[in-house]
Amino acid sequence: MSSVLGTTSPADRRAAIATVTGVAVEAYDFIVYSYLVVFLAPVFFPSDDPAAGILASLLVFAAGFVARPLGGVFYGRLGDRIGRRRTLLITIVLMGLATVLMGLLPGYDQIGIAASVLLVALRLLQGFSAGGEVTGAAVYASEHGTSANRGRFNSLQPLGFAIGGVLAPAAVGLTALLVPAGAMAAWGWRIPLLAVLPITLICLLLRTRVEESPQFVRIRAEQRASAAPLRETVGKYPVALLQVIGLTLCNGMINYTIIAYLPVYLNTSGNLSTGAVSWIFAVCSLIVVPFVLFSGALVDRFGQRRVLVIALVLVAILIIPALFVLRNVAAVAAVAAVVLVLLLVTTAIGPAILTASTGLFPTRVRYTGIALGYSIGNVIGGGFGPYLAALLAARLGSPYAPALLFAFAVIVGIVAVLTAKRAPQPEPDLPTVPADDEDRDPPAVSDPMRMETS
Repeated sequence: MSSVLGTTSPADRRAAIATVTGVAVEAYDFIVYSYLVVFLAPVFFPSDDPAAGILASLLVFAAGFVARPLGGVFYGRLGDRIGRRRTLLITIVLMGLATVLMGLLPGYDQIGIAASVLLVALRLLQGFSAGGEVTGAAVYASEHGTSANRGRFNSLQPLGFAIGGVLAPAAVGLTALLVPAGAMAAWGWRIPLLAVLPITLICLLLRTRVEESPQFVRIRAEQRASAAPLRETVGKYPVALLQVIGLTLCNGMINYTIIAYLPVYLNTSGNLSTGAVSWIFAVCSLIVVPFVLFSGALVDRFGQRRVLVIALVLVAILIIPALFVLRNVAAVAAVAAVVLVLLLVTTAIGPAILTASTGLFPTRVRYTGIALGYSIGNVIGGGFGPYLAALLAARLGSPYAPALLFAFAVIVGIVAVLTAKRAPQPEPDLPTVPADDEDRDPPAVSDPMRMETS
């Protein structure tokens, strides 16, 4: 991985591995729920109308995002005060604990409405932890990059997310393959949730062996860490905060609707079995994993603006034909091809958005700014995107109604990235980063789509 990132530093290599594994665990924890919705709905939200149970379960999925801004504020402030490394140790433990407890929950038949309440509470705890985990990992990785490889370092968080996106459906698909259908509905759904325990422990071990972010070490040594990062972020960088919210809303609405709503969309079409749907997403997600780092390299080569705008335009063009095929075609190969194309195109979005976002704040408030903006954007886009997709399809009576959400996300993302401007960096750069490149805004160029903003 170090050769891909353009660095041979052992500290950078350990940081890269810890970032990828941590985000993979978080992504698994969050995504695996969406592949279990069809099993969780009757267990925790029994109803005579199966669609009502599924909608209730998707609202619980959204609840995990509601807690993210609180987690972003709490962990962002913590990360800007005590450091990125120590904060990320806390978030990964709480995230894993919430998921394991979810796998141990009794159902509605055993403890009544308390089962539903506890499921929501644990989902909120997941969201609270994720508010600091995903953004903290992104900030930690970005602060190891230079002007020559920042796109590739900013691809580490999406890379971990992609790996978690492989593990989640694979775990559900493997469980469905080994456990009879009746047993899967009764207790088999617990297995993918309880499997989080060993991978969380492995991630925790890796994170205890990494060093603090070099940029944070520097400002702390110079006693320039922010005393009130939240107040400074909101007071000095409100526009940057709104831009991060817009960028994250775009990313979350597109990606989470694809990975959380489309499996439900396919499962309810009746054309494919639940196991087949899980394996389609698992295999396609595995194929696109190497392309995440490639997308980071594209950002380094062409700039985040150009990469993001092209990817978003392609999403807008492809979504309606994709929904048509997924709804009307029963051939596994055809469905897999459509899912693969969607995942390949959206792979380019994450590195571009993180590269733009992490450059909008100086080091002293970067964790807080990214965590708060990212969390709020994810509440709107990631949390409610899958639910709104299902609701639009039901209310408008058209399986193609979710395309309206994609169009909205594309517009928001393009506006946000084209207006984003890199924040001035008053602190001197690390010795490995040329000062004349990193300490000032990029020079004016004839092609605004090429301009680096982070």
